[in-house]
Amino acid sequence: MPQTPPASTPAFSRARFKRDVLLCAIINTLVGTFFALQGSPIVRAMVTTHTIGFTVLAVTLTAMWLIKPSQNREIYVYFGAVVAGTMLGLGINFSMRFTREELEWALEEPRHLFRILGLFMVVAGMITIFLYSRIRAARLEAAFHAEQSLAAAQARQLAEAQLKMLQAQIEPHFLFNTLANVQSLIDIAPAEAKRMLMYFNDYLRASLARSRDEHGTLKQECDLLRAYLSILQIRMADRLRFRIDCPAELQDIEFAPMLLQPLVENAICHGLEPKLDGGEIKITARREAGLLKLSVRDNGLGLGKSQGGSGLGLANVQERLTAIYGPAGQLALYENQPVGVIAEITLPCTNPPP
Repeated sequence: MPQTPPASTPAFSRARFKRDVLLCAIINTLVGTFFALQGSPIVRAMVTTHTIGFTVLAVTLTAMWLIKPSQNREIYVYFGAVVAGTMLGLGINFSMRFTREELEWALEEPRHLFRILGLFMVVAGMITIFLYSRIRAARLEAAFHAEQSLAAAQARQLAEAQLKMLQAQIEPHFLFNTLANVQSLIDIAPAEAKRMLMYFNDYLRASLARSRDEHGTLKQECDLLRAYLSILQIRMADRLRFRIDCPAELQDIEFAPMLLQPLVENAICHGLEPKLDGGEIKITARREAGLLKLSVRDNGLGLGKSQGGSGLGLANVQERLTAIYGPAGQLALYENQPVGVIAEITLPCTNPPP
């Protein structure tokens, strides 16, 4: 079972780094503008705020990347990095623009030092809040994507489990019944027994190919159904007729296994077999408004008139459609006119590979 990875400091992202630098520059400019409006020379204010701001940004990002603290210790690493960045930025700022005379003047007027220190702390505090909120937002985003990946993996596991359950429901009794029919036909109708074995071989070959191919095609599904219905046609004789209409341009479309066969099985078991004179099954595929629509039509007993419930695997088919295709995968049942049932699958139309 996939596990959700623990939350940690997000990995380096070039796009996020560019956004951080840009927003840091904007904040530095706004703070520098504020102090310029209070009477400080604009060039000096901008140099100061940008020096301190970018130094704190660099030191904080470097500390988080090197230390990789846990969430409980993260705030302390931020605080230490901001203090270190502020002191380093202070030294760089003084070395760039303070002459000896200016330093002596500043020492004689302590209020200027407090003003500079206050300026630095305001910039550093804004950068700290900004960085910490960015990291938390990135972590929440990473956790959200991890949960989505986990949910997708669980949905795939559920779909695979449902597929195995459907195969376990359909295949054993079908295989045993077919072998029993072949055995009974060998003595009385050897030609029919030979023909049934031929279709049975086609069915096993198509079924094996579908089970091994993770991304099967609609053509493979139709080949499987053609062999399946051919076997049933021999068993039911003239009580079963079928047609499969799948245009050539749709045959290479990717199609998940065991979506149509349960519908055909349901039509046989609950629509045609209980009917004295049997009937016909028609399977059609068409593309409509970017969607693939597949229908299984029968002229059997109809909805609510058959025995044995709502049919084999219909709920599982809908669940698998939702798991594989999301809300776009739908199964609907309609009354066929004048008699019978239409089971229609709608799903996104995946273009055939080049």
